[in-house]
Amino acid sequence: MKKKRQQYKGAILKDEYISKIKGVLQDAEAILVFAGAGMSADSNLTTYRDKEGFFNDYPLYRELKKSYVSMMSYQGVFDDPHFSWGYFSHQYGLYKNAIPHEGYMGLLKLCQSKEDYFVVTTNVDGLFLKAGFPTDKIHEVHGSIHKLQCSIPCERSVWDTEGINVKIDYSSMKALDNLPCCPVCGFVSRPNICMYGDTDESYIWEEAQESAKKFREWRADNKLKKVVILEIGVGAEGLKRHRKQYHKEFSDVILVRINPEFDGSYDDVAFQMSLGVKDAFLALNKSSH
Repeated sequence: MKKKRQQYKGAILKDEYISKIKGVLQDAEAILVFAGAGMSADSNLTTYRDKEGFFNDYPLYRELKKSYVSMMSYQGVFDDPHFSWGYFSHQYGLYKNAIPHEGYMGLLKLCQSKEDYFVVTTNVDGLFLKAGFPTDKIHEVHGSIHKLQCSIPCERSVWDTEGINVKIDYSSMKALDNLPCCPVCGFVSRPNICMYGDTDESYIWEEAQESAKKFREWRADNKLKKVVILEIGVGAEGLKRHRKQYHKEFSDVILVRINPEFDGSYDDVAFQMSLGVKDAFLALNKSSH
């Protein structure tokens, strides 16, 4: 039977509270990270938790009545590939040029100090890899914008995005000629990201499933260890539900949530830091001095 953990849900982060979190992290044998869009916010990548945030960055889409959901749509690639690639190309440029903030480095240092660790993320920006996390320790649940696939798809393979250069007409948000195409059949390609409306047939999930297999093996290897789950910048209910499901697999586990938006909707949180990721790790580092 799991031990009943005392709950510390106060949003005010006093020195005593920070010291308790630091002690929990020091005692952990393994770290399991669940990271959502908020993990990347300090690297100036917008989370788009509401329509207004998306429209502020892309005012033309408001006029055209195109939401974030419609832009990340499987069907949209077929309906108007130049319009879809106007968005994909702009996002790819943002993610390619983004620099991992200091919170990534603090998290990596913490993870490397333990016997084992693993990262599960819905982010498609690739910043964990850019920050130095090894590929065999990351499960990118929704794929990556740094990989492409055939839009049909004609076969179950993906390839690197590196080297593409799709110019955009920003008055229409449409990509100009020379869209990236499948090297096998010549049809237009798309990012290897699980989009709205995708099915097991349209999204090439095999590569992501390789990392999912590693995650299953990791859970089996660490289920009897002292595990701290770090839930970082997670807003989506889907990832929270999965995190809660996996939480039950460990015999000795504590959940620490890092999110500037306080969330009391789950009763299994032991500690909650209502801060951005960079500020949270700055606070944890300061507490050791």
